[in-house]
Parts: sequence; C-alpha cells; structure tokens
Amino acid sequence: MTIRTFWTIFIKILGIWLVLDSVTVIPQFISTLFYADPNDTGQGFALSILLLLLTIGVYLFILRLFVFKTAWLIDKLHLDKGFDEEKIDLNVQLSTVLTVTTIVIGGLMFVDSLPQLCKQFFVFYQQKSIFIENPSSGWLIFHFVKTIFSYLIMTNSKLVVTFIDKQTSNQNDNNE
Repeated sequence: MTIRTFWTIFIKILGIWLVLDSVTVIPQFISTLFYADPNDTGQGFALSILLLLLTIGVYLFILRLFVFKTAWLIDKLHLDKGFDEEKIDLNVQLSTVLTVTTIVIGGLMFVDSLPQLCKQFFVFYQQKSIFIENPSSGWLIFHFVKTIFSYLIMTNSKLVVTFIDKQTSNQNDNNE
C-alpha cells in the first residue's frame, strides 16, 4: 500500500464517519424550529433556519471533499510528500477497508441508537399509561429511523462502497 492509498483510505473513513454523524446533529437543529418563542419577532426562527442551512452545507461540503474529492485534497495538502518510504507493507484493497469501515461505523451507530430507542419507547409507554401528552415522541421516531438506517448500512456495506467508488471514479474522470 502506498502512502497516497493510506491517506485516501483515512480521509474517506473520516468523511463517512463525519457525514453519518450528521444524522444526529441535523434533527436536533430541526427540532429547535418547532420550539420557537411565541414572543419572538421572527429573528430567532430566521437564525435557526440559517444555522440549519449552514450546517447542512458544511456536511455536504465535507461529504464531497472527503469522500468524492479525496485525490484533490491529498494533492492540495501535500499529504503524500515528505515520507522516507513510498510503500507501507499492507496487502489490503481499498474496497475491503471501506467495507469494513462502513460495517464498523454502522455498528457504532446501531449500538448508539438501539439503547436510546429502547429508552424512548419506555418513556413513551410510561407517559401514555398515565395519560400525559408526550412531546418526546418525535425522538422515538428519530431513534427508530436511526436504528433501521444503521442496520441497513451494516448489512448493505458493499452497496455503499460501490456507490463511493463509482462517484470517486466519476469525479476523477471529470477532473481529467
């Protein structure tokens, strides 16, 4: 494995992890839109929307730069320069590493969301049994979707890696 391949793998893993982590950040921003102050003149709502759009933009930028434009990022930051040796003695293909990484990231998300789903389900059931309106039922839905999404990422990791490889090759063809 060359130094460039190592940096490609590392940056793609970091990009996938950061973008999948946005699954928890963006809904938190959206939830603030529903709890607006009734005495607000609209500036707080506008600021929340602006911050939400900015956050989504940053995550899309990270996705494009770290996952699909990795070669450009390595070239601009000169990450493959200054090493004594050109090769690292590992005989692992990029797709294998990305597959394992996708499975691990999906597993971490699953392990993170499943207990939260159980907790939210328990709270929802408790509050329903004592006839209290439950404003946190949205979090029950969110953690359910996150659990399903993380399970699908783990079980369909080859599709995710194929998509990333296809998009990367399309980006490289457009640059030439």
